[in-house]
Amino acid sequence: MRIEILDLLPATETGKGPVIAFSGMSGRAWAQWCGSEVPQVGALVDVEVDIPDEVTHWVTVDGPGAMVSGDPGAPVRIRGVVAGVDEDSVVAARVGADIVLLEFAAPANSVQPGHDDKPMVGDSIEFTAARIDVYPYSV
Repeated sequence: MRIEILDLLPATETGKGPVIAFSGMSGRAWAQWCGSEVPQVGALVDVEVDIPDEVTHWVTVDGPGAMVSGDPGAPVRIRGVVAGVDEDSVVAARVGADIVLLEFAAPANSVQPGHDDKPMVGDSIEFTAARIDVYPYSV
């Protein structure tokens, strides 16, 4: 995913990079930077998005892919179309032009009544992540 760095907040935990505000094709959000070098505000960077926590609650929705959050530390709302469902708990979701891998909670841990433990290919889903991590890479 290609993002533009909009703002930086200093690291709050030892060994962690800064929290960044970014914008991309799917919206504007905050994320934990997981690169060895601190990015510059205004830089365009290719990143892999990681959702570190299991998805326990999701809904079926209509609308374009989105990755948005408010203030730093606020949950991130993510909307995308399920592109693949693995035998284990991993789901690939297309958010705009990019793929994000998600781990869904086991059925016994699911907090959403009336849903299977995972969505099906083609479902347009929305969920909230407590935070996201971004890892820079070069293409």
